[in-house]
Amino acid sequence: MNPPGDVDAILDGWRLPRPRTVAPASEGYQNATLFVGCASGDYVLKIYSNVAELGHRRFEHELLVRLALAGLPFAVPRPVPLADGDTLGSIDGRPASLFVRIEGDALPKDGGAHVRPAAAALARLDVAMSLLDSFGHRPPRFEGDLGRVHPLVDDIGEAVEDAGLDAARTTILHRALDHASELAGPVYASLPRQVTHGDFGFGNAIVKDGVVTGVVDFEHAGIDVRAMDLAAALYRFPAHENALGECERFGRAYSAVLPLDITEVAALPALLLVRSGVFVAHWVGRYRAGIATLDEVRPRAARALFTAGWVEDNGAELVHRAMGWIGERV
Repeated sequence: MNPPGDVDAILDGWRLPRPRTVAPASEGYQNATLFVGCASGDYVLKIYSNVAELGHRRFEHELLVRLALAGLPFAVPRPVPLADGDTLGSIDGRPASLFVRIEGDALPKDGGAHVRPAAAALARLDVAMSLLDSFGHRPPRFEGDLGRVHPLVDDIGEAVEDAGLDAARTTILHRALDHASELAGPVYASLPRQVTHGDFGFGNAIVKDGVVTGVVDFEHAGIDVRAMDLAAALYRFPAHENALGECERFGRAYSAVLPLDITEVAALPALLLVRSGVFVAHWVGRYRAGIATLDEVRPRAARALFTAGWVEDNGAELVHRAMGWIGERV
Protein backbone atom coordinates (compact mmCIF):
# COMPACT_ATOMS: atom_id res chain seq x y z
CA MET A 1 0.00 0.00 0.00
CA ASN A 2 1.44 3.37 -1.01
CA PRO A 3 2.15 6.00 1.68
CA PRO A 4 0.99 9.61 1.26
CA GLY A 5 3.27 12.20 -0.31
CA ASP A 6 4.22 14.77 2.34
CA VAL A 7 5.24 12.51 5.20
CA ASP A 8 7.12 15.29 7.01
CA ALA A 9 3.98 17.43 7.19
CA ILE A 10 2.09 14.44 8.57
CA LEU A 11 4.72 13.77 11.23
CA ASP A 12 4.55 17.39 12.35
CA GLY A 13 1.21 16.45 13.89
CA TRP A 14 3.11 14.29 16.36
CA ARG A 15 5.60 17.08 17.03
CA LEU A 16 8.59 14.98 16.01
CA PRO A 17 11.69 17.15 15.60
CA ARG A 18 13.15 17.68 12.15
CA PRO A 19 15.23 16.51 10.34
CA ARG A 20 13.88 12.99 10.07
CA THR A 21 14.72 9.84 8.18
CA VAL A 22 11.83 7.89 6.70
CA ALA A 23 11.98 4.42 5.14
CA PRO A 24 9.24 1.96 4.15
CA ALA A 25 9.00 -1.25 6.15
CA SER A 26 9.94 -4.32 4.15
CA GLU A 27 6.96 -6.27 5.54
CA GLY A 28 3.32 -5.32 5.68
CA TYR A 29 0.81 -5.68 2.87
CA GLN A 30 -2.39 -4.46 4.52
CA ASN A 31 -1.34 -0.95 5.58
CA ALA A 32 1.33 1.60 4.72
CA THR A 33 4.07 1.24 7.33
CA LEU A 34 7.06 3.59 7.59
CA PHE A 35 10.08 3.59 9.89
CA VAL A 36 10.86 7.09 11.16
CA GLY A 37 14.05 8.28 12.86
CA CYS A 38 14.75 11.65 14.47
CA ALA A 39 16.46 13.23 17.47
CA SER A 40 13.72 12.08 19.86
CA GLY A 41 13.97 8.41 18.86
CA ASP A 42 12.79 5.78 16.39
CA TYR A 43 9.15 5.32 15.49
CA VAL A 44 6.75 3.38 13.27
CA LEU A 45 4.07 5.29 11.35
CA LYS A 46 1.15 3.11 10.35
CA ILE A 47 -1.53 4.33 7.93
CA TYR A 48 -4.50 1.99 7.86
CA SER A 49 -6.33 0.97 4.71
CA ASN A 50 -9.74 0.42 6.31
CA VAL A 51 -11.41 3.70 7.25
CA ALA A 52 -14.48 1.92 8.67
CA GLU A 53 -12.70 0.43 11.67
CA LEU A 54 -12.05 3.46 13.88
CA GLY A 55 -13.67 1.71 16.84
CA HIS A 56 -11.37 -1.26 16.34
CA ARG A 57 -8.33 1.01 16.31
CA ARG A 58 -9.39 2.67 19.55
CA PHE A 59 -9.83 -0.72 21.17
CA GLU A 60 -6.40 -1.74 19.84
CA HIS A 61 -4.78 1.29 21.45
CA GLU A 62 -6.56 0.70 24.75
CA LEU A 63 -5.41 -2.92 24.69
CA LEU A 64 -1.81 -1.91 23.99
CA VAL A 65 -1.79 0.56 26.88
CA ARG A 66 -3.05 -2.12 29.25
CA LEU A 67 -0.63 -4.76 27.97
CA ALA A 68 2.26 -2.36 28.53
CA LEU A 69 1.38 -2.54 32.24
CA ALA A 70 0.96 -6.33 32.31
CA GLY A 71 4.55 -7.23 33.19
CA LEU A 72 5.31 -9.03 29.93
CA PRO A 73 9.00 -9.85 29.31
CA PHE A 74 8.81 -8.11 25.92
CA ALA A 75 7.34 -4.88 24.61
CA VAL A 76 4.16 -4.23 22.66
CA PRO A 77 3.67 -1.17 20.44
CA ARG A 78 3.26 2.08 22.39
CA PRO A 79 0.99 4.63 20.68
CA VAL A 80 2.36 8.18 20.63
CA PRO A 81 -0.23 10.91 21.34
CA LEU A 82 -0.85 13.80 19.00
CA ALA A 83 -0.79 17.38 20.26
CA ASP A 84 -4.43 17.05 21.38
CA GLY A 85 -3.68 13.87 23.33
CA ASP A 86 -5.44 11.51 20.92
CA THR A 87 -3.41 8.54 19.65
CA LEU A 88 -5.38 8.17 16.43
CA GLY A 89 -4.81 10.65 13.63
CA SER A 90 -6.08 10.97 10.08
CA ILE A 91 -4.04 11.19 6.89
CA ASP A 92 -5.76 11.71 3.54
CA GLY A 93 -8.95 10.46 5.18
CA ARG A 94 -7.29 7.29 6.47
CA PRO A 95 -6.66 6.47 10.16
CA ALA A 96 -3.01 6.74 11.19
CA SER A 97 -1.01 5.97 14.31
CA LEU A 98 2.56 6.54 15.42
CA PHE A 99 4.26 3.99 17.67
CA VAL A 100 7.59 3.93 19.45
CA ARG A 101 9.74 1.47 17.53
CA ILE A 102 10.74 -1.66 19.45
CA GLU A 103 14.44 -2.51 19.26
CA GLY A 104 15.26 -5.53 17.12
CA ASP A 105 14.27 -7.06 13.82
CA ALA A 106 11.22 -8.99 12.68
CA LEU A 107 11.72 -12.72 12.35
CA PRO A 108 11.73 -14.28 8.88
CA LYS A 109 8.49 -15.90 7.74
CA ASP A 110 9.61 -19.37 8.83
CA GLY A 111 10.78 -18.19 12.25
CA GLY A 112 14.39 -19.19 11.60
CA ALA A 113 16.12 -20.26 14.80
CA HIS A 114 13.49 -18.59 16.98
CA VAL A 115 10.37 -20.70 16.48
CA ARG A 116 10.24 -21.81 20.11
CA PRO A 117 10.87 -18.37 21.67
CA ALA A 118 8.23 -16.86 19.39
CA ALA A 119 5.73 -19.54 20.40
CA ALA A 120 6.44 -18.94 24.07
CA ALA A 121 6.00 -15.19 23.57
CA LEU A 122 2.58 -15.71 21.97
CA ALA A 123 1.54 -17.94 24.87
CA ARG A 124 2.68 -15.36 27.43
CA LEU A 125 0.73 -12.73 25.54
CA ASP A 126 -2.39 -14.91 25.59
CA VAL A 127 -2.01 -15.45 29.33
CA ALA A 128 -1.78 -11.69 29.87
CA MET A 129 -4.78 -10.98 27.64
CA SER A 130 -6.88 -13.59 29.46
CA LEU A 131 -6.72 -11.35 32.55
CA LEU A 132 -8.12 -8.29 30.77
CA ASP A 133 -11.80 -7.37 30.70
CA SER A 134 -14.13 -4.36 31.00
CA PHE A 135 -12.70 -2.33 28.13
CA GLY A 136 -13.76 1.24 27.56
CA HIS A 137 -13.92 0.58 23.80
CA ARG A 138 -15.87 -2.44 22.65
CA PRO A 139 -13.63 -5.26 21.39
CA PRO A 140 -14.41 -6.77 18.00
CA ARG A 141 -15.93 -10.25 18.42
CA PHE A 142 -15.66 -13.23 16.10
CA GLU A 143 -18.29 -15.93 16.60
CA GLY A 144 -17.13 -18.31 13.87
CA ASP A 145 -19.51 -16.95 11.21
CA LEU A 146 -17.54 -16.70 7.96
CA GLY A 147 -20.15 -14.27 6.66
CA ARG A 148 -19.11 -11.72 9.29
CA VAL A 149 -15.35 -11.58 8.79
CA HIS A 150 -15.40 -8.59 6.44
CA PRO A 151 -18.18 -6.01 5.94
CA LEU A 152 -18.17 -6.64 2.18
CA VAL A 153 -18.47 -10.42 2.51
CA ASP A 154 -21.79 -11.67 3.89
CA ASP A 155 -21.81 -14.97 1.98
CA ILE A 156 -18.70 -17.14 2.05
CA GLY A 157 -19.97 -19.14 -0.95
CA GLU A 158 -20.08 -16.02 -3.11
CA ALA A 159 -16.63 -15.08 -1.81
CA VAL A 160 -15.25 -18.42 -2.98
CA GLU A 161 -16.65 -17.71 -6.45
CA ASP A 162 -14.77 -14.39 -6.47
CA ALA A 163 -11.45 -15.83 -5.28
CA GLY A 164 -10.00 -16.40 -8.75
CA LEU A 165 -9.56 -20.18 -8.67
CA ASP A 166 -10.43 -22.48 -11.57
CA ALA A 167 -13.75 -24.31 -11.55
CA ALA A 168 -12.44 -27.57 -10.12
CA ARG A 169 -10.60 -25.95 -7.22
CA THR A 170 -13.52 -23.60 -6.58
CA THR A 171 -15.80 -26.61 -6.13
CA ILE A 172 -13.41 -28.24 -3.68
CA LEU A 173 -12.97 -25.00 -1.72
CA HIS A 174 -16.76 -24.65 -1.51
CA ARG A 175 -16.96 -28.09 0.11
CA ALA A 176 -14.11 -27.34 2.50
CA LEU A 177 -15.56 -24.03 3.71
CA ASP A 178 -19.09 -25.45 3.94
CA HIS A 179 -17.58 -28.03 6.27
CA ALA A 180 -15.75 -25.29 8.20
CA SER A 181 -19.03 -23.41 8.65
CA GLU A 182 -20.76 -26.57 9.91
CA LEU A 183 -18.02 -27.14 12.47
CA ALA A 184 -17.75 -23.53 13.60
CA GLY A 185 -21.08 -23.39 15.42
CA PRO A 186 -20.51 -26.23 17.90
CA VAL A 187 -16.82 -25.42 18.26
CA TYR A 188 -17.45 -21.78 19.14
CA ALA A 189 -20.27 -22.77 21.50
CA SER A 190 -17.98 -25.06 23.49
CA LEU A 191 -14.56 -23.40 23.75
CA PRO A 192 -13.33 -20.70 26.17
CA ARG A 193 -13.02 -17.19 24.79
CA GLN A 194 -10.84 -14.22 25.54
CA VAL A 195 -9.03 -11.35 23.83
CA THR A 196 -6.62 -12.77 21.26
CA HIS A 197 -3.91 -11.29 19.04
CA GLY A 198 -5.84 -12.54 16.05
CA ASP A 199 -3.13 -12.70 13.39
CA PHE A 200 0.16 -13.94 14.84
CA GLY A 201 2.93 -14.66 12.38
CA PHE A 202 6.69 -14.78 12.82
CA GLY A 203 6.98 -11.37 11.21
CA ASN A 204 5.09 -10.03 14.24
CA ALA A 205 7.81 -11.16 16.63
CA ILE A 206 10.73 -8.77 17.12
CA VAL A 207 14.06 -10.26 18.19
CA LYS A 208 17.37 -8.75 19.28
CA ASP A 209 20.45 -10.77 20.26
CA GLY A 210 18.42 -13.98 20.22
CA VAL A 211 15.74 -12.66 22.60
CA VAL A 212 12.14 -11.75 21.75
CA THR A 213 11.93 -8.02 22.49
CA GLY A 214 8.45 -7.35 21.16
CA VAL A 215 5.22 -8.59 19.61
CA VAL A 216 3.54 -6.20 17.17
CA ASP A 217 0.59 -5.82 14.76
CA PHE A 218 -2.52 -5.99 16.93
CA GLU A 219 -4.91 -4.73 14.22
CA HIS A 220 -6.95 -7.95 14.36
CA ALA A 221 -7.08 -8.26 18.15
CA GLY A 222 -10.49 -8.96 19.65
CA ILE A 223 -12.61 -11.59 21.35
CA ASP A 224 -12.24 -15.06 19.86
CA VAL A 225 -11.91 -18.60 21.13
CA ARG A 226 -8.63 -18.78 23.01
CA ALA A 227 -7.25 -21.65 20.93
CA MET A 228 -7.54 -19.64 17.71
CA ASP A 229 -4.28 -17.82 18.45
CA LEU A 230 -2.45 -21.15 18.42
CA ALA A 231 -4.40 -22.32 15.36
CA ALA A 232 -3.63 -19.08 13.49
CA ALA A 233 0.06 -19.54 14.26
CA LEU A 234 -0.03 -23.17 13.08
CA TYR A 235 -1.79 -22.15 9.85
CA ARG A 236 1.51 -21.32 8.15
CA PHE A 237 3.03 -24.79 8.66
CA PRO A 238 1.00 -27.10 6.37
CA ALA A 239 2.89 -25.67 3.38
CA HIS A 240 6.24 -26.56 5.01
CA GLU A 241 8.10 -29.73 4.07
CA ASN A 242 7.97 -31.11 7.63
CA ALA A 243 4.58 -29.66 8.52
CA LEU A 244 3.73 -31.89 11.47
CA GLY A 245 7.23 -31.51 12.86
CA GLU A 246 7.01 -27.72 12.65
CA CYS A 247 3.60 -27.79 14.32
CA GLU A 248 5.12 -29.96 17.04
CA ARG A 249 8.01 -27.58 17.62
CA PHE A 250 5.77 -24.53 17.88
CA GLY A 251 2.97 -26.26 19.76
CA ARG A 252 5.19 -27.73 22.46
CA ALA A 253 6.84 -24.38 23.16
CA TYR A 254 3.46 -22.63 23.30
CA SER A 255 1.95 -25.31 25.54
CA ALA A 256 4.89 -25.24 27.95
CA VAL A 257 3.69 -21.73 28.87
CA LEU A 258 -0.05 -22.08 28.25
CA PRO A 259 -1.37 -25.65 28.05
CA LEU A 260 -4.79 -25.57 26.42
CA ASP A 261 -7.46 -27.96 27.64
CA ILE A 262 -8.36 -31.22 25.89
CA THR A 263 -11.39 -29.80 24.09
CA GLU A 264 -9.31 -26.96 22.66
CA VAL A 265 -6.60 -29.32 21.43
CA ALA A 266 -9.20 -31.60 19.85
CA ALA A 267 -10.65 -28.58 18.03
CA LEU A 268 -7.39 -27.53 16.35
CA PRO A 269 -8.22 -29.16 12.97
CA ALA A 270 -11.63 -27.46 12.93
CA LEU A 271 -10.05 -24.13 13.87
CA LEU A 272 -7.54 -24.49 11.03
CA LEU A 273 -10.47 -24.95 8.64
CA VAL A 274 -12.22 -21.90 10.07
CA ARG A 275 -8.98 -19.97 9.71
CA SER A 276 -8.89 -20.97 6.04
CA GLY A 277 -12.34 -19.46 5.61
CA VAL A 278 -11.35 -16.30 7.46
CA PHE A 279 -8.38 -15.93 5.12
CA VAL A 280 -10.60 -16.22 2.03
CA ALA A 281 -13.26 -13.84 3.36
CA HIS A 282 -10.70 -11.26 4.43
CA TRP A 283 -8.90 -11.16 1.10
CA VAL A 284 -12.01 -11.23 -1.07
CA GLY A 285 -13.31 -8.37 1.09
CA ARG A 286 -10.15 -6.39 0.41
CA TYR A 287 -10.53 -7.12 -3.31
CA ARG A 288 -14.14 -5.90 -3.30
CA ALA A 289 -13.04 -2.78 -1.44
CA GLY A 290 -10.50 -2.03 -4.18
CA ILE A 291 -7.43 -2.40 -1.94
CA ALA A 292 -6.26 -5.81 -3.21
CA THR A 293 -5.97 -7.33 -6.66
CA LEU A 294 -7.26 -10.69 -7.80
CA ASP A 295 -3.63 -11.74 -8.20
CA GLU A 296 -3.24 -11.16 -4.46
CA VAL A 297 -6.44 -13.00 -3.58
CA ARG A 298 -5.84 -16.09 -5.71
CA PRO A 299 -2.76 -17.46 -3.88
CA ARG A 300 -4.46 -16.92 -0.51
CA ALA A 301 -7.47 -18.91 -1.67
CA ALA A 302 -5.15 -21.61 -3.01
CA ARG A 303 -3.39 -21.70 0.34
CA ALA A 304 -6.72 -22.07 2.14
CA LEU A 305 -7.59 -24.95 -0.16
CA PHE A 306 -4.20 -26.59 0.42
CA THR A 307 -4.59 -26.22 4.19
CA ALA A 308 -8.05 -27.79 4.10
CA GLY A 309 -6.63 -30.78 2.25
CA TRP A 310 -3.76 -31.03 4.72
CA VAL A 311 -6.19 -30.98 7.65
CA GLU A 312 -8.21 -33.79 6.08
CA ASP A 313 -5.06 -35.91 5.73
CA ASN A 314 -3.26 -34.93 8.93
CA GLY A 315 -5.79 -33.51 11.39
CA ALA A 316 -6.09 -36.68 13.45
CA GLU A 317 -2.31 -36.99 13.76
CA LEU A 318 -2.04 -33.32 14.71
CA VAL A 319 -4.49 -33.86 17.58
CA HIS A 320 -2.67 -37.04 18.62
CA ARG A 321 0.60 -35.13 18.88
CA ALA A 322 -1.01 -32.08 20.46
CA MET A 323 -2.38 -34.17 23.30
CA GLY A 324 1.24 -34.82 24.19
CA TRP A 325 1.93 -31.09 24.26
CA ILE A 326 -0.46 -30.75 27.20
CA GLY A 327 0.72 -33.90 28.98
CA GLU A 328 -2.13 -36.19 27.98
CA ARG A 329 -1.24 -39.84 27.46
CA VAL A 330 -2.57 -41.18 24.18
